[in-house]
Amino acid sequence: MPESIQIHPKKLSSATTGALRVAALYAGFSGLWILLSDRVVESLVRDPATMTRVSILKGWAFVAITAAMLFVMVKRLVAGVASREAKLQALIHAIPDMVWLKSPTGIYLGCNRSFERFFGAKEAEIIGKVDYDFVSREQADFFQQKDQEAIAAGAACQNEEWITMAETGQQVLLETLKTPMYEESGALIGVLGIGRDSTEHRKLVAEQGRLEAQLQQAQKMELVGRFAGGVAHDYNNMLSVILANADLALSVTPLDRPERKPLEQILRAARHSAELTHQLLAFARQQPMHPRLVDLNVAVAAMQDVLGRLAGPDIQVIWTPAPDLWMVQVDPTQLDQVLTNLVVNARDAIAGPGHIAVATGNRTLTEAHCADLVEVTPGDYVCLSITDDGCGMAPDVAARIFEPFFTTKPTGKGTGLGLAMVHGAVKQNRGAIQLKSEPGRGTCFWIFFPKA
Repeated sequence: MPESIQIHPKKLSSATTGALRVAALYAGFSGLWILLSDRVVESLVRDPATMTRVSILKGWAFVAITAAMLFVMVKRLVAGVASREAKLQALIHAIPDMVWLKSPTGIYLGCNRSFERFFGAKEAEIIGKVDYDFVSREQADFFQQKDQEAIAAGAACQNEEWITMAETGQQVLLETLKTPMYEESGALIGVLGIGRDSTEHRKLVAEQGRLEAQLQQAQKMELVGRFAGGVAHDYNNMLSVILANADLALSVTPLDRPERKPLEQILRAARHSAELTHQLLAFARQQPMHPRLVDLNVAVAAMQDVLGRLAGPDIQVIWTPAPDLWMVQVDPTQLDQVLTNLVVNARDAIAGPGHIAVATGNRTLTEAHCADLVEVTPGDYVCLSITDDGCGMAPDVAARIFEPFFTTKPTGKGTGLGLAMVHGAVKQNRGAIQLKSEPGRGTCFWIFFPKA
C-alpha cells in the first residue's frame, strides 16, 4: 500500500538556492556599480554641480540596467516555471484515470479532464467547490468519509464505488486510491485522489470465470461420457450372453413348466438393461448413426400424435413450425429420441394442466451467441425449442441436468439417463443444446443443428 505523499525537501531547497543566486548577483552588481561608478565620477568631474547631475544620471542608469537584468532573470524563471507547469498539466490531463486534489476540508483544488466528465463541468467551475455542489448528499457524505479515513490513516486508502458519469449518464465502477499530501514541515496540503474505471475489468473477470466453469463442465461431461461408454460396452457384452442363454433356455422349456416364469423375468430385466446401455452409449456419443437430410418441420409433424399421447390428456402440445426452414443432416431415430425424452421431461415438470410448446426456426449465430454454447462456431443453424410452464429448476439443478444418473424424480421414477441421452445425441449430430429455467417459471430447451 503506498504511503502518504510529501513535498520533497530537495525541491524546496533548490528553489531557495535559485532565489539566493539572483539576490547575490543583484547585490554583487550593485556593489560593483556603486564602487566603480563613484571612482570614475570623482576622477572625471570636479565641479560639484556637474557631479550632482552626473550622480543623478548614474542612479537612473543603475535603475534602468538593474531593471533590465531583473526583467531578463525573472522572465527566464517564470518561463521555466510556466513550462514545467504546462508539462505537468498536459501529463495530468492525458492520464485516462480520474485525478483530483482536495483541501483537508473537502474543497477542490484541481482535477483533470477525465474527472471533469464525472461532474460534467470544467476544472475552473469545479475549483473552490465541494462534492455537495455536484452529487447527492448520500454520495458526497461517502466521498468525504473516505477522504477523512485517508487523512486519519496517514497513508493511501483504496475503495470501490459506483458512480454515474454526469456527461454520459453511464454507471461505472470506480476503483479509487486516496492519498494525503504533506508539506516538508508536516502540514497537511490535502488529499490526492486517483480513480480508475474498472467496470470492463470486472466484466472480463466475470466472463473469464463463466468460461472457465463452462470449460470445466464440458471436460467433466467428456470424461463421464468416456467412462460411461466403456462401462456400457462391457455391460452390453455381458447382457448379450445373458439374453442369448435366457432365450435359448426359454425356447427349450415347455409352456407348462414353472421354470418359464423366472426365465421370462430374466429376459425382461435384461432387455430393460439393454435399453439403458443404449442410452449410455448415446450419452457417450458412441451409438451407431445413420444421418440423412431432414426437414425438422416434417419430422416433428410426424411425431405429433406420439408427443400428444406422451404428454397426456391434461397437457396441450402446441406446435409452431417456421416457414422456409433450412434442412439439417441428423439421424432421424436419434431426433425422435431427443423429442420424446424432452416432452416426457416437460410433462413430468408440470403438475396438473399445462402447455408444452414445440417450435422451429432459422437462426444465424454470431460470436456473441456462441459465447454461451460449448463447441459451437458462428454460422447458420436450425433451432428446435421445447418450452413448458412447469415447476422449473434451480441453477444448481440445471447445472447438473445432463449428467448421467442425475435425477430430481423420486426413487424408482426415473433413471437419470433421459436428458443425458439427449445431450449425447445432440452432440453426436454436431448440434448444441441450451436451456433456461427458473423455479416456478418453467423450462425452455433450445437445440441447434447446423444448416445442411
